Amino acid sequence: MKKKILVLTMSQSQSKYEVTRLEEEALKEGIEIKKALYKDMKFGFENGGEVFIKGEEVTFENTLAVWFRVAGTVSGKYVEGRNVLIRILESKGIFCSNHSGYLGWARMGKIAQHGVFIINSIPVVPTRIFYTKDEVRQEIMATGEVAHFGWPLIVKHDRGFQGKSVRKFDTAKMALEWVNKMDEVNLGMFLWQKWLPTKWDLRVIVLGGKAIGAMKRSAVGKEFRSNFSLGGMVEKWRLSEEDARLAEKVAHVCGLDYAGVDIMKNPKNPSKSPLDKGDFQEEDYESFVLEVNRQCQYQGFEKATEINVAKLVVDMLIHKR
Repeated sequence: MKKKILVLTMSQSQSKYEVTRLEEEALKEGIEIKKALYKDMKFGFENGGEVFIKGEEVTFENTLAVWFRVAGTVSGKYVEGRNVLIRILESKGIFCSNHSGYLGWARMGKIAQHGVFIINSIPVVPTRIFYTKDEVRQEIMATGEVAHFGWPLIVKHDRGFQGKSVRKFDTAKMALEWVNKMDEVNLGMFLWQKWLPTKWDLRVIVLGGKAIGAMKRSAVGKEFRSNFSLGGMVEKWRLSEEDARLAEKVAHVCGLDYAGVDIMKNPKNPSKSPLDKGDFQEEDYESFVLEVNRQCQYQGFEKATEINVAKLVVDMLIHKR
């Protein structure tokens, strides 16, 4: 019996590109991908623990490794199920990608990430979190701005949602109008951050502890968000040794063997154009880690860099077993 790589997703359409590419590269190595949904999981808490996928027990004899896509739901039932699966299968000698990170942080939103980053001396954009509307109002009314960040500033949700939750407030009036309309119970889920003028950032993919490359993501037109899924332009980027080590450190402290690390470059001299790549000098910029994505997509990355991410993922899963 040939061992298969088990891939778990929330739906058939989720991460279709990534799963299809993984399947293509695995077949070149003579390895079959077993695709399943999180709802296909079943557990038996006897005999040392049993995991069933579509009625078949997952064993060391039939499974090479497990690779995960997003498991999030409002209830978190699949998040807990994913982690139970990891605990049981790892005890049986089956490698589960990103197991340390998942078990350390069932959900690793931006707030949890910033806590990890800051205690590990990883540079982040100056950030504040508020839990009451009065805290926001008092700070803005007392100083005219949030934590002396100036205007505009950026507000983003802990979960990110592929950049769709990010807001830019140009004035105190705009920020207060938004705060006044929202349910206070949700306020603590948002990060308030200093706005950086750079309209581009870097996505670095780290595999097996090594940064394999980077792409530059640039916001287009009036859009200030650079996400590829929101129409951002992507291109290959020559990754510096310093940023490679920074991305690798992020993956390490977060317990991840597969991750996308987003880094923003900010000019040390505000008068220097942050968009002028032709005159880009590494020493003129400082790096800030925006976030790490434990299930990063890589369609734009493969397109921009011509790096075969899917093959490298397969290689990692084979050699980690």
